[in-house]
Amino acid sequence: MPCPSHVAQVRPARNSFGAGRGRDVLSEEMQWVLRNARLHAADPALRSAAGFAQGAGRAEPVHRAQVGRWESGGVEVTRALVRRYESVLDLPEGLLLSAIDFFSRSRHPVRSAATLPPRTPPDVDATLALLERALGHEPMTGLDWDRLSDNLGRMPHAMVRAADWEQVFGRLLQELSLGLHLDYAQRAEALARLAGHPRSGAVVAALAADVVGRPDAQFYNDTLSLLQFTRDPQALAVLFGQLREPTNPSSLRACLIVLTTLVRGARLDPETRLEAVRLAVRHLRDPDQPYLVHRGAANLVRTLGPAGSNRVATVLTAEDRRAAASIIRDGRAITAQAIREASQRIRSVLETGEGRAAAGEPILGELLQTALGETNEEDRSNALCILMLSPQASIIGTVHAAAFAEAMARHDHVAAHESATVLTWMGQVEDLDLFERVALSPATPPTVAMEAGYVVGNTLEGRGRRRDEREVAFARRIAEVVAGGAHDPELQAELQAELLRGLVYVLGMRGRRDLLTALRDALPAPGPDPRAMPEIARGVLGWWLAVPEHLRPER
Repeated sequence: MPCPSHVAQVRPARNSFGAGRGRDVLSEEMQWVLRNARLHAADPALRSAAGFAQGAGRAEPVHRAQVGRWESGGVEVTRALVRRYESVLDLPEGLLLSAIDFFSRSRHPVRSAATLPPRTPPDVDATLALLERALGHEPMTGLDWDRLSDNLGRMPHAMVRAADWEQVFGRLLQELSLGLHLDYAQRAEALARLAGHPRSGAVVAALAADVVGRPDAQFYNDTLSLLQFTRDPQALAVLFGQLREPTNPSSLRACLIVLTTLVRGARLDPETRLEAVRLAVRHLRDPDQPYLVHRGAANLVRTLGPAGSNRVATVLTAEDRRAAASIIRDGRAITAQAIREASQRIRSVLETGEGRAAAGEPILGELLQTALGETNEEDRSNALCILMLSPQASIIGTVHAAAFAEAMARHDHVAAHESATVLTWMGQVEDLDLFERVALSPATPPTVAMEAGYVVGNTLEGRGRRRDEREVAFARRIAEVVAGGAHDPELQAELQAELLRGLVYVLGMRGRRDLLTALRDALPAPGPDPRAMPEIARGVLGWWLAVPEHLRPER
């Protein structure tokens, strides 16, 4: 899933999911995960406590009162209990456990094991076998990565060579870039655990330093986001280097996201803090930077403290950077009214459907508030991942597709970006025609078209004539962009590269190696300028074509 997010790093006890988030709040969130899953069971007979208590033939029956104790804090939530819910509700293994891990990760970023680990110690032989598979050419499932990362996380003195850490991270980053839904969530959590291992920090910093120096990299966020999960002292140095001299808008945006998370709770010396603010304001005031960079820079200014923030916001308002000013002042890019209306639309649909019993849950409300209104992208990504795994995902996706269409109709590209961020996680197949039109239109601003491409690439679509037509249309548009056929001949090459990545993402995620190969073969002979569009395209297309067979996911 495209996007996201810390050296002296202690995240404050308060964040956008709510205040005072201690163990008691995590327990309430875990109880909500269980209750929410039951109330939306695919089998209506399992939605009542009495029906669920019978076990559906997949677990031993219990008294109905026991279900109430499980979901109200009467007993401790354990891994075995969560697995019971997954089994009785016939959910994929790890679905509810992943949601719980993301709740925990939102305030404990450096954590090397599962939130609810097995009660037995890790099996050394089984861990070694999984590690050998990860270092080899056999496929690894999300559950394989979950077990390997948890086992290693509970073995702090595990003897893993630096070269092996690097190979495991390289493979897992590639798989994460290709993952969707639960496959993505399990790999993202595994990656965070491995980055938090006491023996992997130097490797993580080196990987991040390498990727930000490459202008043809397809993804920056996934690798840079590793820095928020480690306490290695090089993390901050890598990010400041990119903040001073960004490789391109994509790398700068990723740097801003991660640095914003890193500095929360970190004790920066006054000189470092002042430089960070100065550089962020410089990027904020650069009219050539896209909105997503302005949003990231505004988040960093807001996070670094209130001193001078209002003055910066006032200047930006005068310069017509109103969205950035709103982020600095209020922590959101769109109006509170728009956020309330979107939340109410989602609740209205829930209340009229089978999920009305869960529609008023406070934890769901906090998740929606963070997912819809929070501009800090790490907090937002955690909330979006939890919602993506929840039964409410399709409703949220449908409501935001309508909001996206309305924003585009009134040329409100800030609101369109905010809805598209939600839809890269929860796009629905019935809305693909809309996002295809937006992504392929030469009149669409490049970064909006890029995000529309990400929505299409992340939305599963059954095979058929319409899908083939859609993918061929994306291939045609890619060829136009590479040839300089964008609607504005003066369009910055960097923005064209952003657009190109979003369009190619569709074909890559859908496994269209035939179209990717044809596009690569049609490129002119290599030239001397690595920032020229054909050379950027060669790198982007080459990344997708170089994905080994054993890493390609089954859709």
